[in-house]
Amino acid sequence: MTAVIASQVGLLLGLLALGFVTLSLARQIGVLHERTAPVGGLLQKARREAAKVDRIDLDAMQVATAAGFAGPLRALSAGRPIALLFVNDECAVCKSLLPGYEAALHGHPALPLVMVGGAASRALAGFAHRHGLREERVVASAELAVAAQVMQTPTLVLLDRQGQLFERVRLRGPAQLAKIIAQHTEAA
Repeated sequence: MTAVIASQVGLLLGLLALGFVTLSLARQIGVLHERTAPVGGLLQKARREAAKVDRIDLDAMQVATAAGFAGPLRALSAGRPIALLFVNDECAVCKSLLPGYEAALHGHPALPLVMVGGAASRALAGFAHRHGLREERVVASAELAVAAQVMQTPTLVLLDRQGQLFERVRLRGPAQLAKIIAQHTEAA
């Protein structure tokens, strides 16, 4: 009989402990929800601010290519409009754009198309080499992504000769990249 009573008391204490843990977790979820709720609003505000960027100073913006060049972005544009393709080496959509990127380079040689990653120059050179990219057209510059206020990859940013923003497009695939590059080349 004593064993049954001890078992019942143990069961009751276990049930109370389980209820306490459940209430504590529910409270923590509520607190986390309250703390993260403003992030959505901040993200919307950041996107509105990004839409306000209308120019990048091509002379002041310093970049480093995978080929070893370090200098102003204007040197890569050579006084022409420039297309900046912002990528991340871990992004699956970015990797699917690589064949289209190379085709766009060959199909539109008058438009400097530069792939921009935030990686260190050694890692970027390895990325370019692994994927057979032209190292002189692959740039490491997190500062350029901040200046262009690129929030997600892959994103294509089109600038005119003076660094005025024509277009900023979040890409969904290689066909979209080819279409935008062709339209921009025809308009220029």
